[in-house]
Amino acid sequence: MFTLTAKESILRAARKSDEMLEPYEWKRSRTVLRRERASNRPDLADYFSLVQRLDGQVIRLSPTGRGIDGKPQYVNPMDINLNYSEDDSPLALKSDFILSLCELVIGGKEGLQPVDKTVIDRAVRNVYRPFLADPDPEKMPILGDLYNELLKQPEPEAARIAAALELYVSGSLNVFNHRTNVELNNRLVCFDIKQLGKQLKKLGMLIVQDQVWNRVTVNRAERKSTRYYMDEFHLLLKEEQTAAYSVEIWKRFRKWGGIPTAITQNVKDLLASREVENIFGATR
Repeated sequence: MFTLTAKESILRAARKSDEMLEPYEWKRSRTVLRRERASNRPDLADYFSLVQRLDGQVIRLSPTGRGIDGKPQYVNPMDINLNYSEDDSPLALKSDFILSLCELVIGGKEGLQPVDKTVIDRAVRNVYRPFLADPDPEKMPILGDLYNELLKQPEPEAARIAAALELYVSGSLNVFNHRTNVELNNRLVCFDIKQLGKQLKKLGMLIVQDQVWNRVTVNRAERKSTRYYMDEFHLLLKEEQTAAYSVEIWKRFRKWGGIPTAITQNVKDLLASREVENIFGATR
């Protein structure tokens, strides 16, 4: 617990910093922070103290799945809600995200081939069918369900994609093969992905953005705006898959009541990205 005077002091400081927690017009806003960069402070994220003092939720993603308090913290990349898309079928957008995720996992210069995309899309539709018929959180699929569905497909491409996913399903990097068990309904949520390491960081960036998109769609249905702050944004533009998805997310956010803000000290790398022009175009 902390005194009212201290809380008011923190709130005043937050308002001075880009009015970070101010409501947008008449709507309640939600602020989501994402942090990646290295720091001279070995143990705490830049935003940790502020978020904690404001009773926000800090989600530290790491290869071990352990959060700041040592308890398991998992975020499911397969999470979806019925407001995920503007039409009656949210699967098209979700399939697009999973294609980006698989492309990042498989890698290579050529990425996913047309047959690969067809196989993944079919598996995605099959794996979400039980949940969409009965939206029970217990029926929310996980990455392992997609892996098993791919193994059922007759094409050799499906087996190749499943083999690439195995490391993230039953291998040593399986932190994203769990149902979400963290509080995402808090008004203030901070994602810290510094601990993920080189192999998981790119996936973590993509998955966090999709989780924020989930929040944007829920908030929009409740007539709320969502403020999204992306620290070290130039890192999202380094990889082709995360850069393309970031541009798509940026455009969608603005149409759905999201207020994205990119933060970086590395302007040179930011301007070197082929996608940055699309970001600036979407901002106008």
